[in-house]
Amino acid sequence: MLVYCDFKPEQLYTTLHELIRLAFPGCRIILGSSPQEEAAVQVKISKEKNKLFIRGAIKDKNRETVKSEKHLLLDQGEVLNHESKWLLRSFTYRLLCQHTGSNINPYGLLTGVRPVKLVHRLLDEGFAPAKIEHILQTDYFLNQDKAALLLEVALNNRPFLLSREQVGKLLSVYIGIPFCPSRCYYCSFPAAVLSNYQQQVNPFLEALHYEITRIGEFLQEQDIAVQSIYIGGGTPTVLSERDLESLLDLLQERFISPLTQEITVEAGRPDTLSPLKLKLMQEAGVNRICVNPQSMNDSTLQRIGRNHDQKGVLRSVEWVRSAGIKKLNMDLIVGLPGESIPEYLYTAEKILQLDPDNITVHTLARKRGSLMAEAEATGDIKNRVSQVQEGVELFSTRLRAAGYNPYYMYRQKYMSAAMENIGYARPADECIYNIQMMEERQTIIGLGGGAASKFIRPDDWRLSSSYQPKDPSAYAGSVEELVKRKVDKLWALN
Repeated sequence: MLVYCDFKPEQLYTTLHELIRLAFPGCRIILGSSPQEEAAVQVKISKEKNKLFIRGAIKDKNRETVKSEKHLLLDQGEVLNHESKWLLRSFTYRLLCQHTGSNINPYGLLTGVRPVKLVHRLLDEGFAPAKIEHILQTDYFLNQDKAALLLEVALNNRPFLLSREQVGKLLSVYIGIPFCPSRCYYCSFPAAVLSNYQQQVNPFLEALHYEITRIGEFLQEQDIAVQSIYIGGGTPTVLSERDLESLLDLLQERFISPLTQEITVEAGRPDTLSPLKLKLMQEAGVNRICVNPQSMNDSTLQRIGRNHDQKGVLRSVEWVRSAGIKKLNMDLIVGLPGESIPEYLYTAEKILQLDPDNITVHTLARKRGSLMAEAEATGDIKNRVSQVQEGVELFSTRLRAAGYNPYYMYRQKYMSAAMENIGYARPADECIYNIQMMEERQTIIGLGGGAASKFIRPDDWRLSSSYQPKDPSAYAGSVEELVKRKVDKLWALN
């Protein structure tokens, strides 16, 4: 579907395009006036002294909706300042809902990745939980169930957030190993399919060891401790036993101290695990591992390009338990092609039988760059949305009944049914790294390919970010400069 958008000024596109995509799922936005037969959205703003005028119109083959408002501004600065953007988004959201005859987003105006951060900010300001739920529903237009979910997640993970005094001396580390044995149908992550281990992995690991050593030296000199380490990817367990052991030994030397509470390894592909690799991890202090089947239906696993079946998942979980690694996380995806309620029920039953400590339920995001997005650009969107919503609700009901509580969440662009990704855990089994990464109250140092670093200023929780090259060879060629930038950022914070 084409949606022509006429914005005045054109900069309104940045503020409004996500809302328009929610109202017209799967649409392609074209800036400019529309031909008669296509859908069209017009939004115009103007300002006179302390007054903001907004006019909007939506027209398609079925109806036309027109709306206008006038607001007194407290801030009389630029036309597109924070206050006017807020009023503009609120106006456009209500216009789109009026035109479509429905609430276009269960999360209302919250289209960002980390909606729980807003709840923490309101809690910081002293608002009571009941008042926060009211604000989310009336000011931000969230559905009642989503407002309650955000508050529940925030209250569950708030005890893990650092105080301002702790932020400067306790951080976490992410290590990106950007290699996978194959590319999944739905994946757009910055991972390289591993075809020649020696040529691809060896230069990358040499650069990664250099980066770990230099950053580790700085942290030790500044008496900065590492609270949690997350080794992700890609699929880190594609590393050979020897290379995995060498990496874990270096982490032990440079990052791990009595203050290190959690070390996670993302073993997303069960087919990349072995009893020896798990033994090496356990001996190196790894106390949390992720085995991510995504589905327990073999036909689905084959369809999405996984190199394992259900038996491989069961075998890997048995190895994890035998190795003595304390916490097991398992990831699932709602919305995979060919799946609906019967498949979700089967996956839920099989996963709960394995008794993992954490279960993360993802809603499929059809991201640009994935094979899925290219192949499934069209389809029965309405039916797909309904099935995904039912699937998310099914997993929530089953997991809560089994004693799991939602403790972190995030959202992504192009998510099916505009839903969310939620991590569930039994009490005392929450993943510290996931909480710190999502709520952005702790500095996270990203090392390796495609990793992001987030530097947090404790006085006002202000965030600055830096990103590593996604391509392994580009990362290896720039690692010295990447180290220098991170050290400079850390100096500025401390």
